[in-house]
Amino acid sequence: MTLISNQKSGDDSTNLQAGGDIVINSNKVALYSIEEVARQLMGSVFGELPDETKKQIEANQKSYFQALSENLGRIIKQNEELKKVIDSPDFQYISKTASISASRSSSAELHKNLSSLITQRINNDDEDLKRIVYDEAIATIGKLTTDQLKIITLCYLLRYTSYDGITSWDTFKNYLNTHIKPFIGFKNTNAEFQHIEYAGCGSIGIGSWNLVNIYRQQYSFLFFNLIEKDKVDNLSLPNKNEIVVLDSKEDKYFFKFKNKIEFENHLKKNKTEDEIVKKLISLYESNIKSDSGVKKKIFDETDIGKDLLDLLEKSNLNHLTLTSVGIAIGASYFEQITGEKIDISIWIN
Repeated sequence: MTLISNQKSGDDSTNLQAGGDIVINSNKVALYSIEEVARQLMGSVFGELPDETKKQIEANQKSYFQALSENLGRIIKQNEELKKVIDSPDFQYISKTASISASRSSSAELHKNLSSLITQRINNDDEDLKRIVYDEAIATIGKLTTDQLKIITLCYLLRYTSYDGITSWDTFKNYLNTHIKPFIGFKNTNAEFQHIEYAGCGSIGIGSWNLVNIYRQQYSFLFFNLIEKDKVDNLSLPNKNEIVVLDSKEDKYFFKFKNKIEFENHLKKNKTEDEIVKKLISLYESNIKSDSGVKKKIFDETDIGKDLLDLLEKSNLNHLTLTSVGIAIGASYFEQITGEKIDISIWIN
């Protein structure tokens, strides 16, 4: 049976058999046929089935491989290297696992998630840990509900990432609306969190993480109190203009740096005396609003601050710690929903 009929290669193309014909053309990879995969799954996995069931499986497979064809253009491996990956027993096994999962479900979201993970799996074939993590993520994602995917992704974003694009209060508010808001609306029950544990994506602990404090440390400049001029002027800094900006309305200073780490790195790079570094860092930290002040500003001055902070108080989200598989799934789902990519190398290397 032919689900996608076009199987022709161009003059500079190479056909690779991997349960179907993968056509490599000018380093862009697209999937044109899944006839062999469909035949294998229908025969060896699903066995004898009613015609209506077979039709649904075919429709599911077509949806999955259409999503896969749209993702394969992001593969970074060249022809021979790609062929080696596709021909490997490990990839053949996980590819079939993904196909079975996709065949069982009509969820276009699952098909897109699987295709994204397969692409990442190919790109990271030469890194042992990432390869294993993506194998597990592919085998696991079909066991998760949309609500659980939202929980995992929200935990990943809030606890494990910071966003370089935040350069002002307006960009912070936009970040909350575009990156965080899509994942807030989920079914908040103990069963959802328990299943995340069961699926091997995370664990619920007694301890908790504090989002307000995380934001206070990551984006300190958003929650900064202006500094009296004499506190900086008395230090007689040779490069003061590189460190502070004068607020002419208040006649007070504002530090230029996003957070303590960025400020420390600047001072070290400029070989600032240790004693001056200590005084400046102390001055910087002492002028960041308290956790309660940060919470109030987020609560009062952002569109989703109230909903986000209430959610953290009323769910197990701030008790959730993700596994490497959970991180891979969260990053993939985030990319699927927002179109933005996050490199997970900092957590899985």
